[in-house]
Amino acid sequence: MGSQWQSRSQKLPTTKAGSSEGLRSGGGGLVLWFTGLPGSGKSTLSRALAETLDRQDSRLVTIFDGDVVRTLLSQGAGFSRADRYDNVCRIGFVAGLVVRHGGIAVVAAVSPYRDARARARELVTEAGGDFCEIHMDTAFATCVARDPKGHYARALAGDMELFTGVDDPYEKPLAPEILIRSEHENIPSAIARIMGYLKERHLLRVFEQKTVG
Repeated sequence: MGSQWQSRSQKLPTTKAGSSEGLRSGGGGLVLWFTGLPGSGKSTLSRALAETLDRQDSRLVTIFDGDVVRTLLSQGAGFSRADRYDNVCRIGFVAGLVVRHGGIAVVAAVSPYRDARARARELVTEAGGDFCEIHMDTAFATCVARDPKGHYARALAGDMELFTGVDDPYEKPLAPEILIRSEHENIPSAIARIMGYLKERHLLRVFEQKTVG
């Protein structure tokens, strides 16, 4: 079950167009916010979820990957607590713009601090959207074993400072809407659980059936 959770190279954020119904109706947007240690499977699962939503929900789906956001939206930001807080708030603000126009934002960011995630949630709800926090609660040892970018090896060797989970804390969500343990669950199962949660709470906007004749 390990290899499927490995992150692969990507060009994000990417907006995937479904029907334009979501924008025409106005409001009613949704943010699915993946948080967890580096290597926990956030990017992998967020991409799979975005593809599923693009097929099953009528709204536009936009992915915000933490690494890409740092390159394009928070260029020059460091990894101090203040810089990390500001980075998460920037993502929350832009995600709020997406939901304000009736879209879906899928966010994959370490976002290690509870106060920053809480502020991101506020920005989304203030914009009239629903916020679903998804905690990728992957064991530290598993993340270290995956280490797709070699950052854990460097941090544990003392060659990289302020790396989340090593010498900078990760504050686990106290009450996430959904909790995923990628060591014990494959991607299809995790997607099914997330989609089930959204359906139960009427957070999906399915394509309208077209009449024929």
